[in-house]
Amino acid sequence: MEYRAVGNRCAVILSELGLPISDEEALAILIQKGFRVIEVDLIALARGCIGISSHRRGAALHEAPGVVDCSSFGKWLYAQRGIWLPRRSIQQRELGVSTSPGDIVRGDLVFASGYISYYYDNPLDGVGHAGIATGDGTVIQALNKDKGVIESSLDAFIDRVGFRGVRRYIPQDVEVLTLETPPHRGVETSDDLRWIILQSLPKIVE
Repeated sequence: MEYRAVGNRCAVILSELGLPISDEEALAILIQKGFRVIEVDLIALARGCIGISSHRRGAALHEAPGVVDCSSFGKWLYAQRGIWLPRRSIQQRELGVSTSPGDIVRGDLVFASGYISYYYDNPLDGVGHAGIATGDGTVIQALNKDKGVIESSLDAFIDRVGFRGVRRYIPQDVEVLTLETPPHRGVETSDDLRWIILQSLPKIVE
C-alpha cells in the first residue's frame, strides 16, 4: 500500500518497498539520513478532542483539531499518522480496504448518511458522516454543533438506517511506520523512500 505524505510526515510499509535489504537495514539508512520514527496513537488523539473540539459544518482544515466537522476530524487524525485522506467523507470511503461490520478494528473509519449526503450514482448510498472506531466497541465522531466530538456505541452507529460501510487504511498484518522527514528532504509518497534508500546502497557496475 502506497501512502501520500502529509506535511513532514509519511507512513510507510518498508516490507512492501521491494528493497534488496532487510527492513531493519532500510530503517537504519533512513534514520542515518535524518528521518525519525514517531509513535502516533489515533484513538488517544481522538479521545483528546472529546469535550475540547467544537463542531462546525464545513470547518476549514487549518482549524483542526480545535474546530472540525466529521470528515475534517478523520482527515486530521490520519494526517498525524502521515496518511493523506481527501476532504469529504464520501471521498474518504473510496480509499482503503472495505471491511465488514463484524471485522471492524481500532482505527477503521465507519461511514453513514448525514445531514447532507453525497453520492456518485446511487442516492440510496449517499455518504455524509464518518467516525473512527476505537476497538473498544465505540466510535468517536464529530457529531454536531451541540455535542461536538463524542464517543458513542459502535453498534448503534452500525445499526442506524443510513450505515454506509467501513474502510481500513492501516493493514493489521504488517508494520506501518510513521516517519518524520528532515527539512531538506522532499517526500510526497511512501514510494519516494524506496529511491532514497536505494541511492545509499553500493552501486552496481556493469
